[in-house]
Amino acid sequence: MIRAAAVLSTAIALGCGAGDGAGGSSVDGAFTEGLPVPAVPDIEFATGFTVSAGPGYRVVHASPDPSALEEGSARLWADDVDRMVLVARNTRPRLPPELESAPRFEVPVGSVTVNRDADALRVKLLGRLDRLRGIGGTGIYDLDLHRLVESGELGAVGSALHRTTNTEFLLTEGIEAAFFRVASLDHARQYERLRDVGVAVAPMFAWAERSYLGRAEWIRYLGLFLGAEAEADRLFREMRARRDSLVARVADVSPVPAIWAFRSGDRWMVHRNSLESELLIDAGAENVFVDASAGVSDGEGGFSEGVPMTDEEFLIAASRAQYWITWDRTDERWPSRAYLEQIPAYREGGVYHHRVRVRPEQGGDDWYEGAQVDPTSVLADLIALLHPTRLPGHRFEWLAPLERAR
Repeated sequence: MIRAAAVLSTAIALGCGAGDGAGGSSVDGAFTEGLPVPAVPDIEFATGFTVSAGPGYRVVHASPDPSALEEGSARLWADDVDRMVLVARNTRPRLPPELESAPRFEVPVGSVTVNRDADALRVKLLGRLDRLRGIGGTGIYDLDLHRLVESGELGAVGSALHRTTNTEFLLTEGIEAAFFRVASLDHARQYERLRDVGVAVAPMFAWAERSYLGRAEWIRYLGLFLGAEAEADRLFREMRARRDSLVARVADVSPVPAIWAFRSGDRWMVHRNSLESELLIDAGAENVFVDASAGVSDGEGGFSEGVPMTDEEFLIAASRAQYWITWDRTDERWPSRAYLEQIPAYREGGVYHHRVRVRPEQGGDDWYEGAQVDPTSVLADLIALLHPTRLPGHRFEWLAPLERAR
């Protein structure tokens, strides 16, 4: 009976991911024998994680897509992969020797932290907000998450961008899984230090995905740890179906020349080979900057900042664009109006920013939350802008005309 109960526990927690309980501890001493091999989910678009399985356990392999890194970037890991073992609570499967030293997580994990706002939103959408104990910083767009921050129910663990990770919080609060965005060598060093002192940390490489559905599929990664696989699979299937439906609406259109770029210092940052470029193309645009061989550099906000271009290069390349998507709300820091008027998209009112969903009083910007988690609403806005007859009556969520200061 004891063995049968353990087998059933593993099948529920690892096989279908429907378990929503937390608590208990791993069995010390003897191995739990006779455990089934849990199902392995079919990861469709994400390239940053894979899942395999053995009797009573799963192995999650996580690594950044090397093609998303800048040419010449140093490796983040000695072997380019982080390997973690997931076991059901109150079971102790026999692991092969190569997995004995791998970090082990008892699932479903009962308490988690994240250091990126998008991952906090993913936890909420999975229906596991009661498991969340900490978040990167205090500036958040989502109202439920903001309320938890304001009430002190969520601690600040540090975003790993401008602040050092709050290791004391992670150790003293009994955190069972800390999901940590790793996008630089400094992040990697912090990550390794957390592992060294005993923090159960799992890497997040959603930022390195080269497709927007690949990034969206990371909700399934969190689902593996949270015992929310069924919810994650449903949410992702809905996103994929929306994407397919939207793309079908513009399958026969003539592509509209467009660009995606913003100002950074004395240069333009343009999207040539990134998620934003893919969104433009799927929306029925011709990205006049597109270059499949171009590098992609990761930005502090978690999205690619694109490829730098001088004023002269930009002026020549943008001369065919009818529409221009930008991060900048205004043209206040852009070059002179005489320069800008030479660009058709600017001259004819075709410049739109994607900073509509902001709550400055909370320090929140939904572009770094909702747009990462489910980019299909961004795709809908782009289609409605470029091909309005294909989405009649569409209500824009993300895009608005550039506010002119010139």
